[in-house]
Amino acid sequence: MKHALFALAIFIGLRAHAAEHYIALEKPEFELITDRFFSQALNFNSLAETKKVNLTYWGSIPQVEIIYNASSLLVRAQENELQRVHLQLEQKVKTIVFNMQTQPADYDQEYIQMHEGKVSIETPEVYELNNIVLALADKYHQTHYRMHSKGRYYADVLTWFSPFKNHPIFRTLNEINYYSLVENGPAYTFDGDTIARSAEYKGFRADDAIEDNKALLEDFARKSDFRKFYQQHRGYYSQLSEVFELGAQPKTIWQWLESHFPARYQSYRIFFSPLGPGNNSSRMFDDNDFKESIMFVSAPNRYESEHEASSIQWMKFTRSFFTEIDHTYVNPISDQYIDDINAAFIDLAPWYKGGGYNKPYLVFNEYMTWSIFSLYAREHYSAEDYAFSKSYIEHFMVEKRGFYKFKGFNEELIRLYINRPNDDKITDLYPKMISWIRNNVDH
Repeated sequence: MKHALFALAIFIGLRAHAAEHYIALEKPEFELITDRFFSQALNFNSLAETKKVNLTYWGSIPQVEIIYNASSLLVRAQENELQRVHLQLEQKVKTIVFNMQTQPADYDQEYIQMHEGKVSIETPEVYELNNIVLALADKYHQTHYRMHSKGRYYADVLTWFSPFKNHPIFRTLNEINYYSLVENGPAYTFDGDTIARSAEYKGFRADDAIEDNKALLEDFARKSDFRKFYQQHRGYYSQLSEVFELGAQPKTIWQWLESHFPARYQSYRIFFSPLGPGNNSSRMFDDNDFKESIMFVSAPNRYESEHEASSIQWMKFTRSFFTEIDHTYVNPISDQYIDDINAAFIDLAPWYKGGGYNKPYLVFNEYMTWSIFSLYAREHYSAEDYAFSKSYIEHFMVEKRGFYKFKGFNEELIRLYINRPNDDKITDLYPKMISWIRNNVDH
């Protein structure tokens, strides 16, 4: 009777596309594929009783496919953000909970009119609160976040907030993911002493550490008089934004990228903190026929150096911004060639040292996004600065990041770009670069 009821639940769950889904496994091994490209081999026996998987919205609604018993179950976020898949093997049941971030932006006409065609560069208030918390934790509790701990602003932070370093918020940080705390910051605003949701954003990460720790953050902000500190430093944040715009020239980059890629955005939204550790990311939001490219990037002060010429500092800073923003153009084209990319990278070991990019798709996108900066630099920098930037990024990618064949990849893309037909775009070079990868496996 128990098995009959379970089979009925499978039928009902699949037919209704409800938040609950049921799978009867015949063997413990199964495969989990998230967002079409990222596969993970799992085993029922080693699975926790309840496993939580957070799926962030990067440009489309997340989905997950479970391959089992020569069958598959496709789960997509619809009206339900939480989707539970119950797996049964013999008499035991375990559950995977998928926390799926659905449409994360709500652009009304007022917002569209205010931001259309513009680059907004800012340090939002709740976002900076979280960066300050992590900067204090970095100094007094751990070294995990590697916050930017130089300069007058950092000294001001220590002077103002050090008396509050024993606040309970710091005891929660070991359990908090950096991105879930910091990157959700612009989705919140202050309403007096209360942290409230912003009008336009619902969140930037599926896992929201702000919502889970809102009372502690509010209490820390109130006791430390954070909002007064923020107001006193608004001039500095604005100054960095102006320096960012003048130095990196994001509108020029925007126009150049859209001359080579089909993606079109009506707004660029850029968030940074003077304390940021350089953990950059980007995403694409689309609502009400309005597309926005959003970036979390380093602030210009991170690249200040007494030992380098200002042109070199700006080249490094611009590269940091460029190789983040061009993901929103490169990745959608890579999606079209995913099977070819997987086939070309038979073995990732000669191409990448291993780590957070251990997928052919991710490795290819890192090679491409950084190499495209060489094409931009060639057309916008002096011959001397271009030569430096090319040498710099090749050394950085190979020696610092472990993308071993980047120099050859970069030179080949530059060669193809120089010799391309006049009406060809960078997108037309994808098949040739994938073929180059396939032909350079043993080189």
